[in-house]
Amino acid sequence: MSRPLQVLAVSVTALVAAVSILSTGCSAPDDTPAALAIDTSESPFPDTATVDDMSIDSRIPEAVASALGRGAEVDFAFLDRETGAYFASGDAEPIETASVSKLFIADDVLHGADVSQVPVAEEDLESLTTMLESSDDFAANYLWDRYGGSEIITRVTERYGLTATTPPWDDLWWNTMSTAADLVAYYTRLLDGIGGLSPASTATMIGLLRQSAPVATDGYHQHFGIVDGLPAEPVYAVKQGWMCCIADRWIHLSTGTIGIDNRYVLALVSREEIHYEDDMEHYPDTAVVDVTDDSSAQHARDTLTGVVTMLFPDGTIGS
Repeated sequence: MSRPLQVLAVSVTALVAAVSILSTGCSAPDDTPAALAIDTSESPFPDTATVDDMSIDSRIPEAVASALGRGAEVDFAFLDRETGAYFASGDAEPIETASVSKLFIADDVLHGADVSQVPVAEEDLESLTTMLESSDDFAANYLWDRYGGSEIITRVTERYGLTATTPPWDDLWWNTMSTAADLVAYYTRLLDGIGGLSPASTATMIGLLRQSAPVATDGYHQHFGIVDGLPAEPVYAVKQGWMCCIADRWIHLSTGTIGIDNRYVLALVSREEIHYEDDMEHYPDTAVVDVTDDSSAQHARDTLTGVVTMLFPDGTIGS
């Protein structure tokens, strides 16, 4: 995918476990400096033995600290829609949404059809489908341009009351900003009908997310995080995001609902240092290079999956 490099200033805060109970790419110039090396003497990851007998609120700091040891800042928000229990760490930290912003594009397209009572055009529906299932960038570009660009984000945030989600500064959908808390709020309000989407359109959204392809259109393995981290959960509806290189870091997001009744909502976001054991001299250029086997990308995906595994070491949430 041809996409210009977006090197942005990302706020970096010390990761402190705060607990409350209640897809894509970028290019880099050839003279980019060598990526920083990570200490290869990392502890075993994910180290589930350290969290087996802990409650989730005690597992959170262990998981976050383990990710930090791999060069990653991981924030997340988790909601049990049945009990109202909410757990989070760094859930108010802003991050580029990458392909997760495709949720907002799809929502706006379907809402427009609901309001006008005119079905979505066949070509647009095909684009919407491949955009959600396979994270197709060309489909996202087409719908973004056709339905108003950044105005899409403005409309969606107003309908859902997403106070921490903002349109991209450069009118490029992948630079839409949000937080883990806002992403959980979006899914929750979508399911509760608060954003104005009809039950039929909501069912379309969730249905397509439940058909998330293991491999995206661009060849990227997109089942990191929620899907790979919860192998005992048979039903999930997810939208993933990934991008490089923002402030010299990989960006990965894993978001969605878990359970046949969408009982659980989880959003994880990570910023991980780019590193290669062989001291590679250039950043991974996901705009023109297949990064399926890129070791730094794999490391970042494994980090997010490992965090999920440490939060839910039984491979399921309900156990």
